[in-house]
Amino acid sequence: MSWAIRVANPADLDGIKRLCDAHRNELGFVMRPSLVSAIERREVLIAHDADQHLAGFVHFHHRRDQQTTLYHIVVDPKYRLLGVGNELVQRLRESALGAGKVFVQLKCPVTLPSNKFYEKLGFRLVETEAGKGRPLNVWRLELAPSGV
Repeated sequence: MSWAIRVANPADLDGIKRLCDAHRNELGFVMRPSLVSAIERREVLIAHDADQHLAGFVHFHHRRDQQTTLYHIVVDPKYRLLGVGNELVQRLRESALGAGKVFVQLKCPVTLPSNKFYEKLGFRLVETEAGKGRPLNVWRLELAPSGV
């Protein structure tokens, strides 16, 4: 199975929102207007298969400092363990480097299996904080240009 990754456009919004709603336990409630704004800022990347079915997405923000914040990443269950999530993070890494950022950071509830995914991709556990309703692991991926 193959897929392609590109910047999301408004036509992708409904599919992205469906994935968010299907993963509310992991993501919390993701508001449609925040996704619209992120798509307008070109801060959502999607993975799709040859038939244009949404395989997954990553929603992020290049802050004004040295950080890119990864807000949400979801891979549709039927595309998991195929490298889609890895490729989305790799493309996010390239975008962050292109924007002059030094690291990517995210927060993940400590009980979710995705913590192993972040560790496998080279994120480093920085701390665990209280969070609003559950403890959160803070993960950081240090960025270095290729070949450095």
